Amino acid sequence: MLMDQQSIAAQYATSANLAARIVLHELFSTNPYPFQRWVFDRLNLSAGQRVLEVACGTGSLWRENLDRIPTGVHLILSDFSAGMLGTSEAALKSAMPDARFVACALPDLAFIDGACDLVVANHMLYHLQDRVEGLREIRRLLRRGGALVAVTNGCEHLREIKDLMRQFGIDPGHVSDSFTLENGEPQLGEVFQSIRRDDYPNALRVTDSDLLLAYIASLGSPAREIVDARRDEMRAAVESRIARDGAFKVVKSTGLFVAAND
Repeated sequence: MLMDQQSIAAQYATSANLAARIVLHELFSTNPYPFQRWVFDRLNLSAGQRVLEVACGTGSLWRENLDRIPTGVHLILSDFSAGMLGTSEAALKSAMPDARFVACALPDLAFIDGACDLVVANHMLYHLQDRVEGLREIRRLLRRGGALVAVTNGCEHLREIKDLMRQFGIDPGHVSDSFTLENGEPQLGEVFQSIRRDDYPNALRVTDSDLLLAYIASLGSPAREIVDARRDEMRAAVESRIARDGAFKVVKSTGLFVAAND
């Protein structure tokens, strides 16, 4: 059900690659309100709800909102990567002893119909080979009146970083193009009737060339090998832009859909 499952498994075997990408956003984003806090605002959680996050990664949504989770929320975090799930559990288990951590992919979640009030899919739906099938499974898990919150990127997201990669012969890939802010709504509309889109205004102003190169290298092979071989050239290109503009400026296009199971 996952596209190119072998490469995805290698990319997310541990949390190291994802961490290298997160730090760039944490340090150089122009919006002072943290993204995960913004996402959490739109979950509209209340006491006693049953919440599932599919492909939870390092659990950053919950780590960054521990002070805001209502009492009695029943949280289930799932990820097909045992390494990712282990990082999430290590970070959250002491603060959330009742949370469940399940190592499996979406189609293997053997929950009863209507088991969840809310399902969160944070930058993961574009990894599904058959999104309609995956969305139907999510709808099956939701009670009537429940909702899916699907976080994703827009087509222009990180355009300048992708242009830099192409300049040095690195294909930035097109995995996330299959479910974006621009094309996601009609895909959700094949399964859900009520859909709302919210956009998070932001950009990057990167002032550290090495952290930008670490971001690119974290995307895996062959990006890592090309960065290693051409590091000085790439650093010079980034630092030239920083000297000219005060920062390596990057467009960000990120947001979410709320799809209600009416």
